[in-house]
Amino acid sequence: MPKKLFSPVLLIGSVFFVFMNSPSLALQSGGVEIGDLETGSVVGQPFETLDVDLMITGLCVGGRKAWYPPTSILDLRNQGADGRASGPIIIKITNTLPLPQGFSFSADSPFAGPTSMSIKMVLKAQETKYIGIPMSDFTYVTTGGLILYGSHMDPAMLGGHLVILR
Repeated sequence: MPKKLFSPVLLIGSVFFVFMNSPSLALQSGGVEIGDLETGSVVGQPFETLDVDLMITGLCVGGRKAWYPPTSILDLRNQGADGRASGPIIIKITNTLPLPQGFSFSADSPFAGPTSMSIKMVLKAQETKYIGIPMSDFTYVTTGGLILYGSHMDPAMLGGHLVILR
């Protein structure tokens, strides 16, 4: 009796593995960049040559630390036609508080896939950083058009959410 080169279970398992992994690789754009205005860039474009789409500020409101505004809206419906350019999204994050603050920006949710966007950084007192996000990350790695932001270092600090209109 001749030996079998491939068992049916091994062959089916291999095909399953190839097809299950292919879509997740396509969704991992991984182009999010964090930096300063003068030195940062995203998808080959310097931050200083791009328009700032959103500004989020760490401040004190009524005796409580907060990332302001509590709700931001990014309208991508008219992109490319009389609206904003279809280039990367630039977010300016400023900590006006006297102590370092954590900032998290996440599309992660109970229904998110393994490629959902999750950014964490620490800003020194009075520091400003920029986040550059390629449009592909908004297309493939956000869930339901909602991104949450807040402090990963201080859960009592008030956060907010970004609503993306497409």
